[in-house]
Amino acid sequence: MDWRLPLSFAVGVLLATLAPAPPALLWSLALMLVAAALLFWAPARITALLVLGASWFLLQAGIESERAWDRSDAGERLLVTGTVAGLPQSSGQRVRFDFIPDRGQEANLPRRIQVTWYRPTEYIRPGQRWALPLRLDPVHGRLNPGGFDLHRHLLSLRIGALASVTGSPQSLGQSRWRGAVDRQRQFLGEVLQAETRDHRAAALNRALSLADRGGMDQELSELLRRTGTAHLLAISGLHVGMVAGLAAFLGGWLLAPLVLTSARLDRRRVALVCALLAATGYGFLAGWTLPTQRALIMLTVAAGAFLLRRGLQPAHALVVALAAILLIDPLAPLASGFWLSFAAVAVLIWAFAWRPAAEGGSAGWLTGLLRAQLVIAIGMLPLNVGVFQHLIPLALPANLVAIPLVGLLILPSLLVSVGLILFDLPAAWPLWLTETGLVWLLQILEALDGLELGYRQVPGAGLLAMGLAALGALWLLAPRGWPGRWLGLVLLLPLLWPRLPVLDERALELTVMDVGNGLAVLVRTADEVLLYDTGPGDREGNDALGRTLPGLLRSTGVDRLDRLVVSHDHRDHAGGLGALAPQLKELTVFSAHGLVGEACVSGQGWRSGDWAFRFLHPSSGLPDLGANSACVLHIAGPGGNVLLTGGIDQSVEARLLLENPALAADVLVLSAGGHRRAGSAEFLRQVSPALALASVSAVDRFGRPHPELVNRLDRAGTRLVSTGWCGAITVTLQPDKEPRLKTQAGQQPRFWRKGDSC
Repeated sequence: MDWRLPLSFAVGVLLATLAPAPPALLWSLALMLVAAALLFWAPARITALLVLGASWFLLQAGIESERAWDRSDAGERLLVTGTVAGLPQSSGQRVRFDFIPDRGQEANLPRRIQVTWYRPTEYIRPGQRWALPLRLDPVHGRLNPGGFDLHRHLLSLRIGALASVTGSPQSLGQSRWRGAVDRQRQFLGEVLQAETRDHRAAALNRALSLADRGGMDQELSELLRRTGTAHLLAISGLHVGMVAGLAAFLGGWLLAPLVLTSARLDRRRVALVCALLAATGYGFLAGWTLPTQRALIMLTVAAGAFLLRRGLQPAHALVVALAAILLIDPLAPLASGFWLSFAAVAVLIWAFAWRPAAEGGSAGWLTGLLRAQLVIAIGMLPLNVGVFQHLIPLALPANLVAIPLVGLLILPSLLVSVGLILFDLPAAWPLWLTETGLVWLLQILEALDGLELGYRQVPGAGLLAMGLAALGALWLLAPRGWPGRWLGLVLLLPLLWPRLPVLDERALELTVMDVGNGLAVLVRTADEVLLYDTGPGDREGNDALGRTLPGLLRSTGVDRLDRLVVSHDHRDHAGGLGALAPQLKELTVFSAHGLVGEACVSGQGWRSGDWAFRFLHPSSGLPDLGANSACVLHIAGPGGNVLLTGGIDQSVEARLLLENPALAADVLVLSAGGHRRAGSAEFLRQVSPALALASVSAVDRFGRPHPELVNRLDRAGTRLVSTGWCGAITVTLQPDKEPRLKTQAGQQPRFWRKGDSC
């Protein structure tokens, strides 16, 4: 077999993921048919497969885009009948699950909906049928520099709409066959949770054996991420290989008499069939995740080569697995786990396929483990830095401890426990061994995480820098004698030392972060960095700012804040204070009525280079009027003027015009996301902003920016830009230049954000 053929198909799919928009479905289908016809012409076969892979992805992307719930129908309420799919995930007072609607209903529903049920009154199980009163919204997510693209992730899961339960659901019974495997997974997870005393060990039990991460809290997930051991939770080659090896041993021993019944049978073939059956069964039990699929396909290819007495290179098995997964699910590359799974195996094959086997014994095993970790650290550097924006120096020592502990103690005893539970046999001893090993592991990881040389967040990189770095990493890992291996270090430099944007000495940069319904604005000059408002949250760390601000600061090359202004005491504006708690003592802080730091008072101000910052409201002695007591901040400089209005309404706007007859602003940050009671026609006429920026969710139940305000802005000739449409918005003001607008959606056009006006 020519291994270039599946590789060509896979490359076509991967290249098509970069398309900003898929063509019409008929064009994609026609392109597929032409490419399929060219497969019969040998000279064009490789090119035809490349085109076939690209058109296959574009066709599926187009179908999912057509099925997705439209933004114009956001908030529509429907009674939807369907079936619960996958494992429900409980968190606090809510449960979240995938719901597959029945066909033939009146509305044109997506094939898969992610449903959130707050304070559920029923126990949700896979395969249950329900009639659910739902509020349906289009799939959306926040879009910030260095942030996680939730919309892309949900698309990779083929989620076409988000919904919440709004009334009293009606149970329609239980499907007999749908969800049977997931019900068994749910049962096993509950048993493992109940029989394990340490709650963190119980959560890891479920994740390691069943790919069920529902019991893991944020603190535990962060510990694994910061120590570089989160990959251990991916049920892949280690898990599948262990199950296959155990099944091969037992099957070859117990079924040995079958060899006597046929001359074509031998003990190895019997053992191999047992291994494949057991591994496939465990794959379903583990949720049929992408790493599991990759491991199973590679195992199947290797087994087929053995049965056919054909030679097989590991790289060829990986290419076949890659092409097979992309044929089954062409949208898989939209998930970050796809890249992690295949990249890690590819790097190991590249590094070790050239080298002779290591020496035997414990010393050889330890040397091999150390080499493998070094190879992974270098080979995965482009993904870790370019995509996930982190460096983990402690990943090497952490994995040197974690991998043997998981592979030799925790995982074997855990798999034995799962097998015993499935057959309703006592599993106390293996569960005790598993829990003991997990407690040891967590203690070691916590000790390592406490060291100063731990997790480091770094700026991300573009596709070119990542491509050069990937080539450099492979160059470094090439075998001895490879020409100029040191050149690999040179190719890594653009990734490790990226070129960060430099702000002109007389410029001002304002970024409205995409934090949903709330406000958080980063204002940067050459001398200082100011944060105006902290976005939504509970002030105790459960907020959007903690997940948004670090990535934004890294992307601009800034490592600190200098000032903080909290416009008023509202959870949408002051909710992110918990994320800044460790820094508050080091900042100059202003807030309405001294909520934190010093009270902002009209006339107060400071200078930063050529830019003058001045509070216009509230005046001293003004009682607490809630949002109408918000700190209104005006910024003036050689490049123009900016006005940040917090949450005020038209009554305060009229007061501002009386006290500041010459008030003007090139950029106006709208009050409270653009509510109807702000932005009066007189205020907009006098201030005359060229740009109005609204910080609001992509799906706002209040309909902000309000249509009446949008009409007033349109009549005033002001361009409106919303974070709900465009993600994070950055405006740069420079002397003798028009304000320069940049949006995150405009920087990253992708087909799943169709309908955006950016």
